[in-house]
Amino acid sequence: MNVVGNYRIREGRVEDCSAIAYMINEASEDAVNYLLKDSKSDKSPITLLAEQLANEVHYSYANTLIAEIEQDLPMAMALSFPASGLILDESLLQNYSASKKQYLKYFCDNRINDSWHLDAIYVATKYRHLGLGQKLLGEVKQRARYYKFPTLQVFVFGSNKAAVQFYQRNDFIIDREIQVDAHEFLKHKHKLLRMRCEL
Repeated sequence: MNVVGNYRIREGRVEDCSAIAYMINEASEDAVNYLLKDSKSDKSPITLLAEQLANEVHYSYANTLIAEIEQDLPMAMALSFPASGLILDESLLQNYSASKKQYLKYFCDNRINDSWHLDAIYVATKYRHLGLGQKLLGEVKQRARYYKFPTLQVFVFGSNKAAVQFYQRNDFIIDREIQVDAHEFLKHKHKLLRMRCEL
């Protein structure tokens, strides 16, 4: 277990799934609600994602690092896995509209083969600017190197200047700009940027 000040970073557990789902939604600027709000289930989008995290192989609590204070809720997380796991599950997509499918295709179709994929990193507002995001990113890089991946990739909304600058300070470059102007959810994000870090 790694300690960052009073924080510790640990592997995700199945009981973290709801907190992870909430943080993914925050990190993705409400994409979870966008994708799952019209589900035929009476469960909330966060609950549906939590169930997916409990059962998926790649998009899973097991691939999530959690930062917490003892006896506190998780305050930060990073979800990462091999980019080969960034695929469209047809059974999951059968009830999705064309625009929701396209949202997912932007990521899947633009992945870097043979890379490690950082799907989401999130630090709760009151714990920001303490170096926690950088520590989590360092742990993700270490994990990617352990599994012998040469590249770490992440997708960032062009409108999220703070995130772009964070990754640039941590050795990432923008290597692809994906035009999303016509997409109903992404049109205000300007562009979807694929960023990469050589390991």
